[in-house]
Amino acid sequence: MTIIAHPKHLADLRKSGLTDETISRAKIESIRPDRIGKELGYSLQNLESMYGIPYDDQFSRYRCFYFEGTTGSKYLQVKNSGNRLYIPPNIVRDKLQDADATLYITEGEKKALRACQEGLLCVGLSGLWNWKNKAKDDLIDDFNLINFKNRIVKLVPDDDWLTPNKHGYKKNLQAAVYRLAGKLKLRGARVFIVNLEKENKNENRNG
Repeated sequence: MTIIAHPKHLADLRKSGLTDETISRAKIESIRPDRIGKELGYSLQNLESMYGIPYDDQFSRYRCFYFEGTTGSKYLQVKNSGNRLYIPPNIVRDKLQDADATLYITEGEKKALRACQEGLLCVGLSGLWNWKNKAKDDLIDDFNLINFKNRIVKLVPDDDWLTPNKHGYKKNLQAAVYRLAGKLKLRGARVFIVNLEKENKNENRNG
């Protein structure tokens, strides 16, 4: 049974292809308006509503919706709460230690949930640079939950990671993906990068 109360929130999750069962299991919920400031630890006057995606009992990220005519960050979290790796709740933690199981790492919680819904073993980054512990310039501690020795790992960034930004110069997202691949190889993983942009073009050409 879904615990999403706001129609915009449910529509957004539906757009990502998530079922009621997946939404409920992930404990995604609409945040009551009177609790928004308490959840974030600060207030934004133009923030109309948000729903929370819990990583565990201590940390969540929030998908935000703004009043018409205003904009803001699509996702927010408590300030200075650091980067975390999203591990969907339907992943059996023993699977993270099973190096025979191919692991997918994608960009975004909803994409990770959708992949798991389709039967893949997938975890999510909140952004392509958010695998990083800024203080140590290394993988965040959540990666220690995973056995990478001789494991096939497929990195699946969004399809715009190689696209120049609107000013025409290269983004640094390519560096983020390649550096993550390098860090995982140091832990023994066999890393492959899935280029969705190329695959989508091939599908359109064949279709």
